[in-house]
Amino acid sequence: MLKRKPILAAVLSILVTVAAFAADWTRVGPGVDYQEFRGDNYDVHVTRVDLTNDDIQVIATRESEKGLKVSDFAKREHAIAAINGDYFDERFNPVGMTVGPCGEWDSVKKIRREGYIAVGDNKARIARQSDVSLNDDPEPWMDATVSGWPALIASCKPLTPLPGSASFTLAAHPRTAVGLSKDKKTLYLVVADGRRTGIPGFTLPQLAAFLSEKLHACAAINLDGGGSSAMWVSDRIVNRPADGVERPVGDHLAVVLRSDFAECDRDAERIAAAKNTAPMSSGTTSVITTTTTTTTTTTSTAPPPKR
Repeated sequence: MLKRKPILAAVLSILVTVAAFAADWTRVGPGVDYQEFRGDNYDVHVTRVDLTNDDIQVIATRESEKGLKVSDFAKREHAIAAINGDYFDERFNPVGMTVGPCGEWDSVKKIRREGYIAVGDNKARIARQSDVSLNDDPEPWMDATVSGWPALIASCKPLTPLPGSASFTLAAHPRTAVGLSKDKKTLYLVVADGRRTGIPGFTLPQLAAFLSEKLHACAAINLDGGGSSAMWVSDRIVNRPADGVERPVGDHLAVVLRSDFAECDRDAERIAAAKNTAPMSSGTTSVITTTTTTTTTTTSTAPPPKR
């Protein structure tokens, strides 16, 4: 019995450590957990989503909902959690494949550099920009898709070197990203705060390292960041947007209860989408329009500057 005491003590110590780690995640809905990761110079908000849970569904924006703030989109869809999506132009049209409850958007501007995150049928895929063609159509299982750039992790390893200018890739900014576990059953929605005293944000290599080391993501892609970065959890925006207030954005990703999900009314969607064509008001200049016109062409490889 005396010989077993050190072993028992070690086992108890491990169990306590595991329990303490598990307690860091807060359950906010069926299969949905939230945690804030804070360090000396970073503040990162993460929503963890169990894609195998049949009580929830990951959705993207309907075309008629483009230009909403994350909080407005979340309230409209009764979201458990939501984040901003891809880069967009002056009319809130995303620059890569976008698929919402009514199917693929007609107004997207596809460019060669964009990869995507697609979710549906209890699974997900993060596609690198090198794997995507301008002629690609969404596959039938893809219920929710938003694009992003660049891919950060593939085959469980952070990608290096990452593309983009030094001011975009190697400077610290607020960031939004998504990651997938090795078994592709867990989706991570990630928003890193920045542009405030002591919290500069992440460079893209730092963002990739966080997703790899803290979340053990085996695939990840960067979404729109800067002043657009925002995360909704339960009933509020949990991060601190860089402008002090939320910006309207092109598209979004959200987690909802299946019982709250509204199926597509295609006639109503066409009418609503046709009305939603107004350009952005002053003071909300999009990522795309602040750069040169080549960023919206199909041959562009230059990233948009962070705002």
